Amino acid sequence: MKFNGKQILDYFKGETRGAKAKRHVVYSILIQGVSILIGLLYVPLLLEYLTQEKYGIWITLTTILGWFSFFDIGLGNGLRNKLAEVLATNDFKKGKILVSTTYAMLIAIFSLVLLLFHISNIFYLNWNTILNTRSIESNELFFLTSIVFTFFIIRFIVQIISVIFLADQKPSVTKLITTSGNVLAFVVVFILTKTEQSGNLVLLGTIISAIPVLIFIIVTIIAFNTSYKDLKPSFNSVDFKIGKGILQLGTSFFFLQITYIIVFTTANIFITQFYGPEEVTVYNIAYKYFHIPIMVFSLFMMPVWSAVTDAYTKADFNWLKKALKYANILSVLFSGGVVIMLFVSTWIYKIWVGEEVQIPVNLSIALAVFTVIELYITPYSYFINGIGKLKLTVLFTTIQILIYIILVYTFKNIFGNSIGIVLAILGPLVLVGSIQVIQVHKLLRKTALGVWNK
Repeated sequence: MKFNGKQILDYFKGETRGAKAKRHVVYSILIQGVSILIGLLYVPLLLEYLTQEKYGIWITLTTILGWFSFFDIGLGNGLRNKLAEVLATNDFKKGKILVSTTYAMLIAIFSLVLLLFHISNIFYLNWNTILNTRSIESNELFFLTSIVFTFFIIRFIVQIISVIFLADQKPSVTKLITTSGNVLAFVVVFILTKTEQSGNLVLLGTIISAIPVLIFIIVTIIAFNTSYKDLKPSFNSVDFKIGKGILQLGTSFFFLQITYIIVFTTANIFITQFYGPEEVTVYNIAYKYFHIPIMVFSLFMMPVWSAVTDAYTKADFNWLKKALKYANILSVLFSGGVVIMLFVSTWIYKIWVGEEVQIPVNLSIALAVFTVIELYITPYSYFINGIGKLKLTVLFTTIQILIYIILVYTFKNIFGNSIGIVLAILGPLVLVGSIQVIQVHKLLRKTALGVWNK
């Protein structure tokens, strides 16, 4: 059967949740392609500009600072679900209250976090000890962390505009904002590496952290004066009673985010402490490579979150079942791609970073297994998040963290590198993922009772 150009265009037309999802998946793939390319180009560029140890320090530092993003107590995701619900009913007055209140709460929370961090950074934090390095002056690390953390905090406030686009089922716009900031930062960093040969971490950190913030501020101003005039925040629209609803849902997301921090992002910290900063570089190169399928798959899933919220609010279970079926088929196809990636990984590493960094084959195998399992679980996680039935997943977070910590220290002496960390991550992921799979099927069959329906 032949398709002409008009038929293809008609396939993407319309304002139904399905048509909007299709369009934004295509847009997101194109945009994410650029983002992935920038991420890959950053590795050899920074390895050349910095030493392998400094690169490992930079990766570890950004991981640590990224933890503070979760001090929003899940307000961003709480707003996403609540705003998607009111947009489904065109209640823009309530939407304005939700947006205004979220901004107010985030500014209050992050102002306190920023103050506490700078006090701690001046009097208590020793970054040479935290990062397990003596080759960088303490003053340089102090200025680097102060500057980068400040911009991180500002970003968590100004990027609320991206949550609004997500709630409105326009995830590709969010991708465009983020990618634009990353591209501009990369261009400036590239110029820096050609004009400044000293490996200046402070200047590098300032560029990478400040430029995306500037882009978010510009987009926020434009959006609230054009497409989202009706949602433009104001002091008069702040209502902390409504904020309680965001906070209650956001608290559940917060517990899940805390688990994500402990189970996933502490990997770099454990690797640094167990095996040194150089092993962080090895792990992150392999992780970035096998994370590509997850990033691309997430482009297909991003519109699903808010579309699921919309469909569940309207009790459209037929659409929900079809969406899950297609997502599962897609995850199988992506898993086949991961197997191919594994077979060509050694060759790709050589082209990408040369002979300077050697990636063990068994590390690639472990990350490939992790990626396949993550791909299978992802659709169910998005459905749980979109529906907002998070209590059961939250209940398992403590168990998940406990298993992870036990496995980390168990595998520490069994494996001599970061493979043990990957396997420690994998254990609790399988546990929680299995629970989510069962819960989603119960919800869609309308057989979820008790904690399965909370």
